[in-house]
Amino acid sequence: MRNPRFDEDARALVRLAQDRARVLRHPWLGTEHLLYAVAVSPGREGVVAREHGVTPEGVSAETSRLLARPRSVFDTLDAEALATLGIDLGAVREAVEASFGAAPVRPVAVRRRRRVRLSGHLPVTGRVRSCLTAAVREAGGAQIGAPGLAAVVVATDGGLVPPILAALEVPAPELRAAILGRAG
Repeated sequence: MRNPRFDEDARALVRLAQDRARVLRHPWLGTEHLLYAVAVSPGREGVVAREHGVTPEGVSAETSRLLARPRSVFDTLDAEALATLGIDLGAVREAVEASFGAAPVRPVAVRRRRRVRLSGHLPVTGRVRSCLTAAVREAGGAQIGAPGLAAVVVATDGGLVPPILAALEVPAPELRAAILGRAG
């Protein structure tokens, strides 16, 4: 991270997130990795997160669950909902596989444009970029510390952070307030 407005603790949080993404062999840095970094952080933001139930184990398990890819397009369909319309999902699947084989029913991988990246840095998702920008905006002219960055991450309204916090039964506004309250 090159922005001089981020202090060493905030930079360390981003490095923890990058390390986590690499361990998971993810080719990107997402908000889920930042949330994991908050959960393992030895700083006050990490202590507060763990006190509220945001543990490294919980974030890791929920990230894995949410990022698990379905084996085929049929795995994402609601068989019960289709049955109310008179559609037997099993019969449709059998007919498609009989006609075309199993390969055509695999989810289509979406190709993304490659971005030029600095050596040693993972490309960041748009949500991470938004979090970093929000942290700068919220800090005003002050330097951004790890608690300020953590407060922005837990309050993000998109990506994997909201469903992870929901699964852990941790209200984001309460966690954000606690992190900011302890950061003073």
